[in-house]
Amino acid sequence: MALASNRWPLLAACFDRLGVPVVVVDVESTGGNLFEDRITEVALLRFENGRAERYERLVNPQRSVSAFITRLTGISNEMVTAAPAFADLAGELLPLLRGSLLVAHNSRFDYTFLCHEFRRAGVDFAAPALCSVKLSRRLYPQFHKHNLDSIIERFGISAANRHRALADVLALADFLEASLAEKGAEWENHCRELMNPKLLPVWLNAGLAEQIYALPDAPGVSVWRDGWGRALEVCVHEKAFAEVAMMLHLERNRPLVSETGGLDFIPAVGPLHALWLKVQLAEQYGIRPSESAGGYFTVEFVPDGQARLQARVVPLVQGGRQNPPNGLFVHKKAAKRALVQWAQAHGLCPLPLDILPQTHAKGVPCPLQEAGCCDGGCAAAGGIEAQNNRIALLAGRLPVAGWGRSCKIEIVETDCLSGRSAVLRCEGGALALPGGRWYFDETLPPLLKAKFKQGGAAVKVLEAV
Repeated sequence: MALASNRWPLLAACFDRLGVPVVVVDVESTGGNLFEDRITEVALLRFENGRAERYERLVNPQRSVSAFITRLTGISNEMVTAAPAFADLAGELLPLLRGSLLVAHNSRFDYTFLCHEFRRAGVDFAAPALCSVKLSRRLYPQFHKHNLDSIIERFGISAANRHRALADVLALADFLEASLAEKGAEWENHCRELMNPKLLPVWLNAGLAEQIYALPDAPGVSVWRDGWGRALEVCVHEKAFAEVAMMLHLERNRPLVSETGGLDFIPAVGPLHALWLKVQLAEQYGIRPSESAGGYFTVEFVPDGQARLQARVVPLVQGGRQNPPNGLFVHKKAAKRALVQWAQAHGLCPLPLDILPQTHAKGVPCPLQEAGCCDGGCAAAGGIEAQNNRIALLAGRLPVAGWGRSCKIEIVETDCLSGRSAVLRCEGGALALPGGRWYFDETLPPLLKAKFKQGGAAVKVLEAV
């Protein structure tokens, strides 16, 4: 790393006030696919204690560089063949990036490429990020274009070797310096507002902050422990670092954070797998999930005085259960309609099920008997037993909101970078756990709805209504 000329005094002073190092970074790659393409060059300016230092390295992407990319960036196969792979650079790059605020033009691109390369190298990395495209839009809403070429032209920035990583970093830093000089306090306010996620709170214990900065922005479970190692809370995450950082800024989490002495992280291959792990870890550590009734309904069958199973629409209680729910509904009316259709489809008598309309007078034969579709034998002892047995057999065929006609499904989640997979089964809206147990909470329906939107590649239907 070489010392850069101090041509950004305002920027260095402003970044110093943030209390963490700030890294202006750019990567070049073999293409724009965040999962399949690889980094060919990385460059950065690291601002800390009022000084700026630079770093640049070519990277062997371990695949060919297309002629199009060579024309765009000037980086050829010959240039990267002898360069180190990213895994060989990870050890020197990580200390420059971890615990810093990353600034990049279209930060999602650079940040995601860096995270993925670190993960391929077996290293968890995440950081707060600031997108300078969004910053430019906030500062200069009168302009339509905010790509780096347009900004370079508007500000008269000298940028030789455009699309090489260091040239783009220097041009971006020049823009940040010029716009800071022009906008002052407005620039700083927008900078803080656009950080994603926000910087970790200054009051946070240094040891805990270090553990949080070591989290990935990937699915998994965090276990919050007190100073004696006892588990206080178990949380499920889709993007662990960003979600934990966000938790720290919520006042309701302040007691948990103040009591926390350390944090463990268990990686998952996807969000459903993370929930599956979380439920088991919570049980292992004796942390009971909320068993309150949420906003969903299911059907329970309870015997009346004559031992006839009657249908009751009840709120679906969150937490563990011995059996999957008998259908899942967003409101009672939907459940009642589904019950009537289900009984008709399977030839079940609505009278003992107690699902006849409220206008149906007591003591009057059921409509099926009046229509000659039933001989009334279901009221006899043998008929009651037969209907009860059929109800027990068919209860699992009640519909599940958001599942279409599916009632039992299998989902395979795969981590595209590691290739690790997990096979998970769901029935009646609940998630199957080891030992024949089941689990439901209100995070499951939207999660599974998103899986169904991905189509047959994500969801295998095992049984349909």
